[in-house]
Amino acid sequence: MVTDQTTRARTTGRHARRSSDSHAARSEDLHVRSYAHEWSYDLHVAVVDADGDVAFEADYYLQPGDVESEMDELPPGEYEVRATLDNETRTTGRCRIGTAPDRTAVIEVGNGVLSLTEGLPTR
Repeated sequence: MVTDQTTRARTTGRHARRSSDSHAARSEDLHVRSYAHEWSYDLHVAVVDADGDVAFEADYYLQPGDVESEMDELPPGEYEVRATLDNETRTTGRCRIGTAPDRTAVIEVGNGVLSLTEGLPTR
């Protein structure tokens, strides 16, 4: 019997920063969620800065109900977020990323649908 494996690879662009200050505010830059009940999905995400450079890039294998979060990967700013579901469905949008919940790029998948929005609900 072969067990399911979760595979996740991430490459970070040259403009991404990692905070070494343990007192710095933490923010969720990217929130990825699968609402699927039966199917698993491959998701590729690229975040591009104003200069056209890839600031963050990651591949996710999302099983039903999976949630992934990227914290403090990007400096605050406006980015173009590109998401590709199973190498077929694509969406692109501009998102403000910062220290508040409404400054989070949210990508959701389920039932073959790919959604990209800005901001997490606060209530």
